Amino acid sequence: MKKLINDPADVVSDALRGIEAAHPGRLRVDHRHKLVVRADAPVAGKVGLVSGGGSGHEPLHAGYVGPGMLDAACCGEVFTSPVPEQIMAATTAVDGGAGVLHIVKNYTGDVMNFEMAAEQARAESGVRVEAVVVADDVAVQDSLYTAGRRGVGATVLVEKIVGAAAAQGRDLDSVAELARRVAGAGRSMGVALTSGIVPHAGTATFDIADDELEIGIGIHGEPGRGRVPMAPARQIAAMLVEPILADRDFTSGPVIALLNGMGGTPLIELYLMYGEVAALLERAGVRVARCLVGDYVTSLEMAGCSLTLLAADEEMLALWDAPVDTPGLHWGSEGVGTSSGPAPADSTIAGPGSPAEAAASESAASHAPVEGSASEPTGAPASEPTGASASEPTGASASEPTGAPASEGTASAAAWTLDVAAAHAWLADFAARVHANVDLLTDLDRQIGDADHGANMDRGMRAVAALLVQDFADAAALLKKAGMTLVSTVGGASGPLYGTFFLRLAAALPDGAPGSPGVDARAFGAALRAGYDGVVARGKAQEGDKTMLDALAPALRAYDEAVGRGAAAAFEAATAAANAGRDATIPLVARKGRASYLGERSVGHQDPGATSAALLLESAAATLGR
Repeated sequence: MKKLINDPADVVSDALRGIEAAHPGRLRVDHRHKLVVRADAPVAGKVGLVSGGGSGHEPLHAGYVGPGMLDAACCGEVFTSPVPEQIMAATTAVDGGAGVLHIVKNYTGDVMNFEMAAEQARAESGVRVEAVVVADDVAVQDSLYTAGRRGVGATVLVEKIVGAAAAQGRDLDSVAELARRVAGAGRSMGVALTSGIVPHAGTATFDIADDELEIGIGIHGEPGRGRVPMAPARQIAAMLVEPILADRDFTSGPVIALLNGMGGTPLIELYLMYGEVAALLERAGVRVARCLVGDYVTSLEMAGCSLTLLAADEEMLALWDAPVDTPGLHWGSEGVGTSSGPAPADSTIAGPGSPAEAAASESAASHAPVEGSASEPTGAPASEPTGASASEPTGASASEPTGAPASEGTASAAAWTLDVAAAHAWLADFAARVHANVDLLTDLDRQIGDADHGANMDRGMRAVAALLVQDFADAAALLKKAGMTLVSTVGGASGPLYGTFFLRLAAALPDGAPGSPGVDARAFGAALRAGYDGVVARGKAQEGDKTMLDALAPALRAYDEAVGRGAAAAFEAATAAANAGRDATIPLVARKGRASYLGERSVGHQDPGATSAALLLESAAATLGR
């Protein structure tokens, strides 16, 4: 892997410093929460627009912050959704009194984290929050048995059109209604010639031969819905156009077209592709009124392109033509075409000293900076979790997790209780096992996802391990703090799911006050069940969907059946069942999460979430069951 980076763990933080240096007076950066905010936010009386997602798609989303588009962008780790704390901070930063709209791409982690942040914002600050979910990728067949269509290129069009409406002073209800209308009118399809390389993974997310083409790819480097022999551009153009036109009628009105590069394709090839696409659309009776060609939603250095068509109307065209001043899109009312032909999209950024830059600087000077600075910490300490070293080999096979040295447990079969020391040992051991198996978890996720599960879980459990030097009143307090920490540090779907598991588990534990019933093995089993139920409610999945539930569900059944023989027997049975459930995910078709986009191509691969869940049960057996 050759990249222009320092440490793979610091890519997003380092890039944000670059954004801040490149656009002084126009944008400000909250380094603590990893936000990019327009310099004059909040704008009084204006609906605030917040979007975000994993980094690696630039200029989406940070490049679209500024007048006429977004008020703030939340920058998650590479290909990992932002956490609720980030989204909450962005929502607060842009609330000018007229409410805030969240624009969310339809990925499981994005949706869950934005939902949690909206709930928190309503409860804690009283700000009114609405959300629109963009789901435009026709490569994914929308179904009750999948996560639904991915949000891809139409996200840019939603942010531009809705940004113009918000700038006009429209209220939250009308802005949200317009956003849903635009999102519903867009369709996209993508192809890839090569995969991207996630910095912390160091290898391509999927392997593809020089004479092959991946059809139906998303924007996270995950494989598409099929693979075909490499073909001339005119044939590839048909592979993009035909599925889109088959999914919706685009002949009844004007269309906005986006021919988007995935990050590694030269502009000359993108224009060549647009020429082929335009010819096909003309023959099909589609009238392109506006178009963009270039890199607008990328997937690191992936070579390939995507096509997005939006069935527009005159209102949408007028809002598209409205002035916009962001690093990624920049044009004014002068020179923007209003005829039926494509409008020129001058992407030149106003440089320092220009009138636009000076005006932004004056506006920024009258507002306090967003909380956070370059010198403030951005996450958990990078210290090694207990029992593991970054340099130690795991010795794991492709599917068998490596064990970690167990901390001294406090359980006995005769009179088992859960106390702070036991909970401490469990969390420390789980952190060590995750760290020892980070490469395995990454590789499993690379095969059917976006290669971030290992790094995300390791980051979260490092943060949990850092908590263990603190004093807690009881096990419930420690496990609650662990859950909150995972929600705020992991990102993706795993943060809300594992965080919810520990939060619900902690809430279900008996009161630790003097004289109250202790946490015996049966009470702990009930608390585990509460944690499981929380995961089901949060993720809307069930056993058999090829998720972490496929390890947790059989583990809890086995625990309940064996608990009468004592805690040690219960944890041993639960671990064996979790490992069997993990292995049983291999022949399953994924029906939830990012792997569900692959359909039948997910068969034959072990689920990374079930693998980390099995590690959680192994840690419980090694510590709580001793």
